[in-house]
Amino acid sequence: MTSTLVSTMTANASTGQEKDIRIASSILKRATQDDSDAIATMFKQFISDNETIYYVQYLGLQGMWGIGTREFACLTDRRVADITVGRFGKVTYQDGYLEHINSCFIFQPSKFSLYLIIGFWVLVSLPTFGLLLLLLPFVVQSYYRIYKCGLVLAVRGGIPIYIFTNRKLLTRANALLRLLTISREDRIKLRGVV
Repeated sequence: MTSTLVSTMTANASTGQEKDIRIASSILKRATQDDSDAIATMFKQFISDNETIYYVQYLGLQGMWGIGTREFACLTDRRVADITVGRFGKVTYQDGYLEHINSCFIFQPSKFSLYLIIGFWVLVSLPTFGLLLLLLPFVVQSYYRIYKCGLVLAVRGGIPIYIFTNRKLLTRANALLRLLTISREDRIKLRGVV
């Protein structure tokens, strides 16, 4: 079972009013500096009050600085969750209950193909006096949309949860996976179901 929210609008359960899901810029700034309190604040708007947060982490920037999407992960006593914050207020939330995680996959692609693409782009931009280099951040971001680095969690009866991470922060995704495995086993023992 997973739930996914890719929207800037949600119904306020207590008042029935619609409002934007917002992450204050001050909290986002602190969260990208790996402030665990700020990251926990981001996740608390999606999880129930009686869940215990075990682990929160900033996992990096997908794309180029300033225009990429920022990735955050959370592990509670019940679920593993991911928030991606993009440009112009885009917020993506995904979670999966621990007892429904079937398998996991961590991937770190080679940088060689990225270097080839950047080299080709530089050569193509020479006749335009470098104007095409202005699009280089989008080329790199497109590359990472195809060749992703991070953790994929297969959830029974739902969509896979993809948690992107910067190459240099892949050990954080690995730490999340180790904690998730222990928490999953504890949750299954507690509930008695697989």
